[in-house]
Amino acid sequence: MTMKRRTLLILFALLVGPRATIAPAAQQTGSLRLYIARHGETDWNVQHKLQGMTDIPLNENGRRQAAALAESLKGVRLDAIYSSTLSRSRVTAETVAASMSMKVQSLAGLRERNYGHFQGGSDGDPEYVKRENVWDDRLDDGESLNQLLTRTRDSLAQIRREHPAGNVLIVAHRITNQMILRALLDLTPEQTVKITQDNDEVYLVEFDPGATPRLWKLIREKNLGDL
Repeated sequence: MTMKRRTLLILFALLVGPRATIAPAAQQTGSLRLYIARHGETDWNVQHKLQGMTDIPLNENGRRQAAALAESLKGVRLDAIYSSTLSRSRVTAETVAASMSMKVQSLAGLRERNYGHFQGGSDGDPEYVKRENVWDDRLDDGESLNQLLTRTRDSLAQIRREHPAGNVLIVAHRITNQMILRALLDLTPEQTVKITQDNDEVYLVEFDPGATPRLWKLIREKNLGDL
């Protein structure tokens, strides 16, 4: 079913206080709730450098954002937490896990896109900008969006096999999360590349038996303009 044929309900969750109780446990209803977060900020994010597979750690602000994510999810009874194998994703997820006495499962398939020889360069490089959204372009020695979509779908399939119902947190990366949302919501390529998720933004995709998926976005005080 294409996005044009599907009625997608987009709801906005307002969070301006220090804590929210979001979504009760879904096991009893057979519902699946996937919380999709991006890792906290790194110095390369600030410098607009393409990180990709390069393992850049969180900076101080990124660690604060990870702590804020943990605080935001305190009211959620998570059944599992997944991250990529890159430290900026894993440490963000581990910050949430530590607040809930949980463990993180890291999947290589959730890593960021391999940008090839553009990795470490500016995300404003004219050659990169010209090629970044060409879905079969491997960026010479890197990875195409189609390849990234395939491994992202494989990771999602594993997560959904292991947790067909319940509340699951996935902490991944900017482009990887675009692929996650495309796979979950049957987005077109054009819709997918328009998704912009900041380092402290969280989406929730709900799957209830017999219903179309519902997409929620966490709105923080600085993002009130999104309403």
